Amino acid sequence: MRVLLATLLLSLLPTIAVAQELIPPDVVQFRNAHTEEDMKLVTMGNANRTYYLLCNIKADGCITPKSNKNYLLFDKNTRWKMPGATQFLTLSFLQDWTSKYNQGENIGLVLESGPDELGMFVLDPAKGGYEQDVVFSDGPIIYGVGLNDDDRKKAWKHFFMQMVEACARQQGTEVLGLKLARRCQPGRDFCTTAIDANLIGIGRIQQPRKVAVIVATDVRDQSLQLSRVVCTWPTQDKRVCRDWNTGKLITDEMPE
Repeated sequence: MRVLLATLLLSLLPTIAVAQELIPPDVVQFRNAHTEEDMKLVTMGNANRTYYLLCNIKADGCITPKSNKNYLLFDKNTRWKMPGATQFLTLSFLQDWTSKYNQGENIGLVLESGPDELGMFVLDPAKGGYEQDVVFSDGPIIYGVGLNDDDRKKAWKHFFMQMVEACARQQGTEVLGLKLARRCQPGRDFCTTAIDANLIGIGRIQQPRKVAVIVATDVRDQSLQLSRVVCTWPTQDKRVCRDWNTGKLITDEMPE
C-alpha cells in the first residue's frame, strides 16, 4: 500500500522544484545477495562501478532486487523524474516511503520500469570487505585474529583441511600431492608450500572463487610454520592477500 501511494504521488503531485537541476541516478543491475543474521548484503553494479549495500531485513525497503532488471540508484545528490511524473524523485522522498538509516550513507533503489519496487540501503564502507585493513572472516575463511592459541590451531587445521579436500576434489589427488610438496630455494632459510581451490562465499559472493594458501616453513624443521598467507580472487582481475594469523591486508590489488 505504501509503495502504491508513493507511485500515485509521483504521478499526481504538482511540480515543487521546477528550477532545480536534474541529477540522474546511476543505472545498475543485481549481482548477488547474502543474508547474515539480521543484515542483508546486496551487490549491485554496472560496467563502471560496483555498489555493496546493506539493509536490515526487518526494515521497510530491504528488498532483494530482481535479476536482469535495471534499477535506478539514488544517493543524497540525485534528483530525477520518472516518465510522466511531475514530482522530483529524491533519496529523501524514497526514505519517506521506506525507511531511513541514521548511520552511514543511505542509498535508494527504484525499479527502472516503474516505481512499484522501492529499496533503501546503506552503503557498505568496507566495499564487501576487500579493502578493510583487518578482517576476522571472509565467507568460509576464519582468520586467526583475536583467537587464543588453542582456538587458532583448531581454526587453521579446519581451514587447511578444507583447502586440501577442495583441491583433491577439484584437481585430483595426484595434483594435490605435487602442490603439497615443499619448495626450497638455495640460500634461503625457508621453504614454501602452496595449494589453491575454488570456494563459495568469498567476498559474500555465492559463486566459486579462487583461493590460494601459501605456507612458509623453516628449511630445517617442516613443522615450524613461519607464515601463512591467504590470497583470494573476489573478481577475476583482483587478488587480495592477507596474513592468516592476523587477518591483516598484505596487498589489496595485484592483477594476475
